[in-house]
Amino acid sequence: MPSTVRMRFSLLLVCVLLSLSSDVYPWGGEGHRAIAEAARGMLTPEAKAKIEKILGNDDLAAIAGWLDDVRLAKKHQSGPLKNDPEAMELNAKFPMNEVWHYVDLPVGFTQYSDTALSASPEDIVHAIRHAIGVLEGKASDMTDRQALRVLVHLVGDAHQPCHAAAGYFDCSDPEHPKLVSDPERARTMPNDRGGNQLFFSQSLQLHRFYDDEIVMDLMRAAPDQPLTQQLIAAQRDQSWRTPGDYHQWAEQWIDDSAAQCIEVYRGITFGHCTLKPDGTIDRIEITLPERFWERQMQMARGQMSKAAAHLAQLLNRIAFK
Repeated sequence: MPSTVRMRFSLLLVCVLLSLSSDVYPWGGEGHRAIAEAARGMLTPEAKAKIEKILGNDDLAAIAGWLDDVRLAKKHQSGPLKNDPEAMELNAKFPMNEVWHYVDLPVGFTQYSDTALSASPEDIVHAIRHAIGVLEGKASDMTDRQALRVLVHLVGDAHQPCHAAAGYFDCSDPEHPKLVSDPERARTMPNDRGGNQLFFSQSLQLHRFYDDEIVMDLMRAAPDQPLTQQLIAAQRDQSWRTPGDYHQWAEQWIDDSAAQCIEVYRGITFGHCTLKPDGTIDRIEITLPERFWERQMQMARGQMSKAAAHLAQLLNRIAFK
């Protein structure tokens, strides 16, 4: 399919998706399932046995989107878990779970720490640490089943660049907003919520398009190769093992994703900035550089493949109780 035709089709499809739901989640359902299924093929027999004890099977793909459905039930009282007692209990016990999915380091800054800008006890790094702790018997405020579902999902999220960083802007000149990478300067600047406020058309913004449409583009680009197989194939010539103590791996993944986010923002032209009355960003008009989407597709495939490899590596290493 010619690239111009494909892009028009992509834009039309995203418009339809956005009309159906106000939330499009990282990597979409298909992406999360593919990451989890690819990871399952790399599990050791010991890890599989532990997972089967918790789930009754080793079908990680079936649980990969559960945390997004929990969030959907809380925010919009809709979705497959709308009236699910377990989802309702988790939302009541962890009312901030919707922010577990990300951290907003300034684009250009790639060193997560507990004191970094946007880091908090409720961010993605802490949520991954907590889920590991439950599975190791160091915390008991979730069931093992819940912790495993949280972990499978958030490891995928940690590899989505726009879930590791956000653009912080000096909007003193609304016609020429300037991206601020220095974390100390950025503390006083409004941010784009991981690209959610960057619009390249009237209704299409960068984060949602990167989350969902890029996965469908990968699937359309190779219709004879399932996405899971694409992710497995992308690992053949790569060495993505995470070094050190697995309890600190999430920080390393966020640093890598934040570095990838620099490439997402590279070449984007930032236009008119509209602020809300409280000083936060309502929208910034942007123009994407040439061949933007082809480059992002390649990056996304690599990030999802990393996520699968890292998820398997983590599950193979966790000292399950």
